[in-house]
Amino acid sequence: MTELSSLLNVKASSDVGPVTPVSSRWLLRGAIALALALVAGASWLGYTLALQRGLDHLHVAAQQRLAVEAVRLDGYLSRFEYLPSLLETSPNVFRLLGAPDDPALQRTVSLYLKSINLLAGADNLYVLGVSGATLAAADFDQPGTPFGENLSYRPYVSEALASGRGAFFGVGITTARAGYYLSYALKDTGATKGIATVKVNLDSFERAWRDSDNDILLVDERQVTILASRDAWRYRPMAPLSQQTRDDIARSKPYGNHDLAPLGWKLVAQSEGGAARITENGTAYTVSELSINRGLWKLVFLHDEAPVRQTALIIGVISGLAAIVALLAFGLIEQRRREIKQRLDNQAALQSANDMLETRVQERTQELQAAQDELVHAGKLAALGQMSAGIVHELNQPLAALQTAADNAILLVDRGSIGDARGNLTRIGELVRRLGRLTSQLRVFAYKSSRPLDAVSVEQAVAESLKILAGRVKEGGVAVTTDLDAGLSVIADQTRLEQLLCNIVANALDAVESAERKSILIQATQEGGQTARCRIAISNSGPSIASDVLQRMFEPFVTTKPAGKGLGLGLMLSNHIARSFGGELHARNLAPGGAEFVVLLPLAETAGAASHGR
Repeated sequence: MTELSSLLNVKASSDVGPVTPVSSRWLLRGAIALALALVAGASWLGYTLALQRGLDHLHVAAQQRLAVEAVRLDGYLSRFEYLPSLLETSPNVFRLLGAPDDPALQRTVSLYLKSINLLAGADNLYVLGVSGATLAAADFDQPGTPFGENLSYRPYVSEALASGRGAFFGVGITTARAGYYLSYALKDTGATKGIATVKVNLDSFERAWRDSDNDILLVDERQVTILASRDAWRYRPMAPLSQQTRDDIARSKPYGNHDLAPLGWKLVAQSEGGAARITENGTAYTVSELSINRGLWKLVFLHDEAPVRQTALIIGVISGLAAIVALLAFGLIEQRRREIKQRLDNQAALQSANDMLETRVQERTQELQAAQDELVHAGKLAALGQMSAGIVHELNQPLAALQTAADNAILLVDRGSIGDARGNLTRIGELVRRLGRLTSQLRVFAYKSSRPLDAVSVEQAVAESLKILAGRVKEGGVAVTTDLDAGLSVIADQTRLEQLLCNIVANALDAVESAERKSILIQATQEGGQTARCRIAISNSGPSIASDVLQRMFEPFVTTKPAGKGLGLGLMLSNHIARSFGGELHARNLAPGGAEFVVLLPLAETAGAASHGR
């Protein structure tokens, strides 16, 4: 609101020239009043539209509910319309109408009525003479039975005698229970001999309405409620009754002894669609009506408007808040427009400074480019040093094996064991060829190898790796045990897989060097799952790996060996090789001591593995 008033104040000053303090105050007050009026108007409009929409929705829902209840009630009443006429087929009924004082016939017909009523499910069924006297009844043996009573004052008796049928809702004189009476004139040879009447109990509908979230009433032709979801509304007219209507009620006694005090509802509004709005004891309702029972009765549905009004109030508040946000946004936009205009006015003055800044940026960019070139050159030198260290590390094991084989060959020649010396020389040749393959494969660390991967026997790769390290195993007195599933083959490169295994086994030999029990276990099994893999686990009985080292095990130059014994590149290269095969390399400590390295590699086809050779 402050931004809006400031905006109006500034705009007035820019448009009409100097503004005095008095006129400025009036402009501010006018802006505030206009803003408040806009907010109030938005709130009122949002509330009004939301309320009207909510009331329309209530009316539609009420009409649907009324249609359902009307079908249920009309259907229930129509079930019993045939019942009085059914008695016209009974000879005993007409014999009783001919001899109304015969006790035996009275009992026989009453029992007959009782059996029919048990099947039909009505509240009562009885036969009257043309004088209105009740000659037989289904509840003749129950307290409050109309048997023996004269009901000629009831409208349904006179209607049946006059037109053949009658209908009437009223409170029972003897039972004080309300019900709907359907009468039928029993005729023989065209003359009316008596009247059959069925009484239908509607209490089940009233009980169901009490469990509803909204109120429902059933109003008869006199506009008196005969059924209601609230006891206080039953037998009360919608409006004050005329004296003629009261006299008619006094004669037919449809409502018992109730005083028929009007409901006292106050009509607030009446819409063209049939819905009305009333208030009752301070509560506002939306009222919808529907005619039933051939237009004699009306179903009235009352919807409490409080939830709708509460929702409309919330929407009104939101509309007001939205108006406030819109006004603030307008003020911000105007303020932004002024800032842009001011920035454009100052652009000419800042142009020279911008040109100078661009020149400095270009100079600084050239300096940064030179520094970047130096950093790239230093990175290349570091990578070259790392690769050189890796080559020294990877060549160290085969060279050590060459040294051992050469020394043994000299000793064997001196002893005259020419055959054994020949074997050592053959082994030396194999190691030299392996060095050639190893130097060519070390390029994989920096470049992608062009040699395709193939099926490699795990058993053969483990055996070749142990041959290379046989001297160290024997010299260190280490017990190496293998447990390999037969026929396992993986997708790999023969030389690089042996290189990977040699690095891990060599690390294991270093780990058990100072251990009391020196043992290494190499296991190879097949793992299931969505993609079958080979699991090669190499565990040792050495000390556990420190937690900080375990987390960085496969980073370059991370080692637990003393200076001069290791460069910390073996496991990094092994991890690189495993990943180039589409596999993984993991490390973990064992309980109570020792460590385990696990290589997971994709399995090759069994047939291909069986036929593969080095």
